[in-house]
Amino acid sequence: MAWLPPIFFIRLQGVCKRWRDILNEHGFLRLLSQLPTHGPCFLITQKNGDIWHSAMYSHPMRQWHSLPLISTPKKAHSLIASAGGLLCFSALVGRHDELFICNPFRREYRQVPDMHHKRQLGFVNMFMDTKSRSYRIVAAGDYSYLGGNNRAFPTEVYDSKSNSWAIYDSVPVGILHSSKSAFCNGRLYCLTSYPCGLVAFDVDRGLWESVPVRMPHSLLDAFLVAGEYGCLLLVGRTGLYSVHQSMRIWELNLQKMDWTEVGKMPHILFNGWLKSIAESFQCFGNGNCIFFAAQKYQKWLVYDLMKKCWYSFGGCPLISGSPGKSLKGIFFEPRLDTLVHQQ
Repeated sequence: MAWLPPIFFIRLQGVCKRWRDILNEHGFLRLLSQLPTHGPCFLITQKNGDIWHSAMYSHPMRQWHSLPLISTPKKAHSLIASAGGLLCFSALVGRHDELFICNPFRREYRQVPDMHHKRQLGFVNMFMDTKSRSYRIVAAGDYSYLGGNNRAFPTEVYDSKSNSWAIYDSVPVGILHSSKSAFCNGRLYCLTSYPCGLVAFDVDRGLWESVPVRMPHSLLDAFLVAGEYGCLLLVGRTGLYSVHQSMRIWELNLQKMDWTEVGKMPHILFNGWLKSIAESFQCFGNGNCIFFAAQKYQKWLVYDLMKKCWYSFGGCPLISGSPGKSLKGIFFEPRLDTLVHQQ
């Protein structure tokens, strides 16, 4: 049973009480944690009223799967991070954000304790410790002050093992973007704007540092991806004065402090995927797989770095049910053994 694709666990829970109890036994969950992961998946969510709908695309199975309604409080308004089978949602309460952790395969959620400095978060990301199966959340900035006098709030890190926040006085330079960050080799890398560049947060030392690397020429928009074997990938759209655009992939060479191009989207595929030079897109991934989402036309691509192959896929069940509504996409690793409440 443990070797079945994770999507089958949802179906098995509805067979009978005995099977549902087996799936929640400590021994079974421990066995799951020792097996290889299912592989890269792409999760999209959509909120209708107070209800979160979701669907998952499994790259190993080349198939979409509708998931049960995500269990979160009604006030949760944004999906902001994902790691190790868990999703992180935020809810704006007054002038500060509250965070919630959810495992959609277990249909469980919990609220994260309040930070020491309550704020409307400008940056949030999370990562998983694969050995202890515990998770951490890194929070920085104050979004409500981006347009005015920016207050230098300290960076705070939540550890699920201690169920508490630690405060670090280090403050990043520039405006951070949660969707443009990646955890790699004990450091949380993030692209910044104003000024444009790359910064990294050393989790063990609690310190933000500027990475002295020049960004590729004519870079219009970019995202970071944690690649295989600890490498950091930059995925970006390049072009001169919004013409002759292309999508390229670079790997960071820490010794030379330079970006090395390792992939490029074929021009015909790029023009068919993005209909307009001004159209926005999303990019996320992990390891050898990078997902691309065109937000306006809801078209998806995946690039396999190892095989050097491009795949396109559609047929998302959320689009057929609610056409025209905005969808949020994120990289997702389905896991039944990751618990939101940890000891």
